[in-house]
Formats: sequence, C-alpha cells, structure tokens
Amino acid sequence: MQHTHAMSLEEIWPPYALTISCGNITLSPVRDSDLPELAALAAGGVTAHPGAFIVDWDQGTAEEVARNLATYHWRTRGAINPEEWTLELAVRVGGEAVGVQSAGARAFAKRRTVGTGSWLSRNHQGHDIGTRMRQAIAVACFDHFGARELVTSYFSGNDSSRRVSEKVGYVDNGSLIDVSASGSHVGREHRMLLTPDRLVRPAEEVTVTGAEAVAEFLQLPTAPSEPVE
Repeated sequence: MQHTHAMSLEEIWPPYALTISCGNITLSPVRDSDLPELAALAAGGVTAHPGAFIVDWDQGTAEEVARNLATYHWRTRGAINPEEWTLELAVRVGGEAVGVQSAGARAFAKRRTVGTGSWLSRNHQGHDIGTRMRQAIAVACFDHFGARELVTSYFSGNDSSRRVSEKVGYVDNGSLIDVSASGSHVGREHRMLLTPDRLVRPAEEVTVTGAEAVAEFLQLPTAPSEPVE
C-alpha cells in the first residue's frame, strides 16, 4: 500500500505560515483555536460607542457576539482569492490575545492598495498596543507585499481610532455618510490614507516570516511599483 505524505495546515492554506512580530507583539492569521479567546475579549467590550464599527459584529449578547465573530472569520477566510482577499490576524502580546488586525485588498495587482481595520479589547487600550500592531501590519504591507498605499476609515465618534491612525502616519482623505453592515447605524465615515513616506515606523524591528508563501498563494506582485499620480 502506498503511503501519501500528510500535508501540514500551512501547506493546505499558506496564509497560516504568516507571522509578523514587533517586540512582544505578534500577528498571525486567526485560527479556529483563537476564536474562544477572541470571543471572550469581544464580549468584554471593544468600544464605548455602539455602532462605531462599519462591520458591527460587536453588538448583542455574549453568545451573539461570539457567533457573529466566528461566522465572520469563517466567511472571510473562505472567500479569499487572488482578486479579492482579507487577512484577519490575531494580535497577541506576550502570547496573550488582545485583538485583531486585518488587511485586505481588491485587484491588488493593479491598485497596490490595502485597506486595514482593527479592534482591541478595552482592557488593553491605552497602552500603545493599537499603534504598534498597526505599524507592524503597515511595514509588512509596504516592505514585503509591495503595497503602494494603505487606507482605513472610522465613524464619527470613534476618536480613539482616529488618534491611532494619526500616530501611525495616516492623513485625512475625505468623508461620506455610510451605513454599518447590518444597517443598524448611519454615520459619517472618515477615510484616511497612508503612504510609505508618511509611515511612522516602530522603534522595534518588525520581523515577517511566511511572506513568500502568502505572496505566492495570493499572486501578489511584491516588486516595488511606481506611484500613481
């Protein structure tokens, strides 16, 4: 009988090979084993302003938040393809889960634009973690994935998100009235833009492993590109 080699999970789904480290902070794609910890964090509170997120998965009972979070991650993971993708990364400090950092793109080969979003448990806010995890993903996108620009947004009232974006180097890029994903909240969405020359890099070195596997899987053109006027 011929025995076949059992593939590792990283071989089956290459994004799992990705790890981004900056000092005691690590970012790696959310696995099912991370979901209970992340759900507990989310149930403890993410923001003091209901409806502050465009994707408002954080509303409801603890059980509803946990299921919303889990189904969101399963759905997002299953929809990844080279033309449109979102990587959701669990953020840990000293091994302890504290939140999630996302990076996603549409038609990246042509646009070289990555949209970012994040959440951090309220117990871990105010300790510079949010700034450092966003600096880390920006370094990975610019230095290892060939991004030309990063974009993010926040609803009016979510001033903590705006302040962190500004600390990383984002600048205002217009606004519009938008509706949250469930339609439960209408507000002004403020958009922000980050380019490599404006990035405020962290004091500690950012180390990225597994970038080549992710780039091959998503067919990312990681070579530098000329800016678009």
